[in-house]
Amino acid sequence: MTYSIFPTSDGSNTLYTSQFNASYHSVHGALEESKVVFIQLGLQYLAERGYQNIRLFEMGFGTGLNAALSFQYAGQHGLNLQYTGVEAFPVPTDTIHQANFSALFAAPFDETFLELHRLSWNQDHLLEANSHFVKWQTRLEDFSSENKYDLIYFDAFAPECQPELWTEDVIQKMYNLLDGNGVLTTYCAKGIFKRTLKKVGFHLENHPGPGRKREITRAIKM
Repeated sequence: MTYSIFPTSDGSNTLYTSQFNASYHSVHGALEESKVVFIQLGLQYLAERGYQNIRLFEMGFGTGLNAALSFQYAGQHGLNLQYTGVEAFPVPTDTIHQANFSALFAAPFDETFLELHRLSWNQDHLLEANSHFVKWQTRLEDFSSENKYDLIYFDAFAPECQPELWTEDVIQKMYNLLDGNGVLTTYCAKGIFKRTLKKVGFHLENHPGPGRKREITRAIKM
């Protein structure tokens, strides 16, 4: 897979992959998108409702920006984070360095960001007293777990780029992975996707998106 690095509207970089003809983040602001769609709509939402120990599943790990922002937020707010990410196509570490994502973080989280990429795949890592990190190098379709999660970041490439990850079977799988009242957040607000979320049992909330994104989605398991 080949990558191109280019700046987004908020000054943060993103990657473009020719394999999927897609960028990893919004061209209107990579950092802003991650903060609004995943941190504010997901992690902050649970923290404000009293969650102290949060089990987080991300599809997929990608550039690691969502994961690093999550550990940063958890550290700043006294949360214990159990992070599990799935990634079928890991981004090479040298590409991550070239994109300079770590510059988005003040010390010590700039080093945390790089550490998430250096840590081995398919192994649970203890980051702090009660925070864990594991990234699985596998396809979502092949991933299985008996664990339940409080929060899912659904950050696959757009449906037109990876249609196999937006099927009813996959959305049902996400529903099954969540514990009761668990939350799924995503940038996608397409009508067919939202109808599928409702079909498998989610309660939907539409929220204003970052930048030029009109709408994003929070889905809650009822």
